[in-house]
Amino acid sequence: MKNVILLDLDGVLIITPSWKQDLIHIDGYSDFNEKLLENFNTLIKNVTAEIWLTSSRRNNKTLSEFNEIFKNRKVVKKLEGFIPQGTGGKERLAEINAFLDHEPVKNFLIIDDDNSLQNLEARRKQYWVKTSSLIGFDSERLIDAFSKLKNWT
Repeated sequence: MKNVILLDLDGVLIITPSWKQDLIHIDGYSDFNEKLLENFNTLIKNVTAEIWLTSSRRNNKTLSEFNEIFKNRKVVKKLEGFIPQGTGGKERLAEINAFLDHEPVKNFLIIDDDNSLQNLEARRKQYWVKTSSLIGFDSERLIDAFSKLKNWT
């Protein structure tokens, strides 16, 4: 059994408003907000967990390409994988539920701004760190994440 962090990108580490173009990193892919990345690195340095990407962006790159992107942005852990794309990234709630139903997960934390996750069942919703699309994984969300980790068994 494993511990996992289910990570979205837009609204978590990338907070560019929809009416603006993303800032682009030297490698040609969207940049991550430095302060939000610092918060995320603080979290993942202090927990033993695999990182699984839930972002619909996973439909356009391979795991190897994303790990290179993460390395270029100085994320301190590599991605372990992508959650299954049963709905092509269109129904995050269904994809996360399917992943949690079929993977040997002991503990999990979901970091995502997708409002469909309001419909998670209570036992799962308690491990959701709800971000805001224009604020992302700020210091308040970091505190929230650490408080949720206290409930891991």
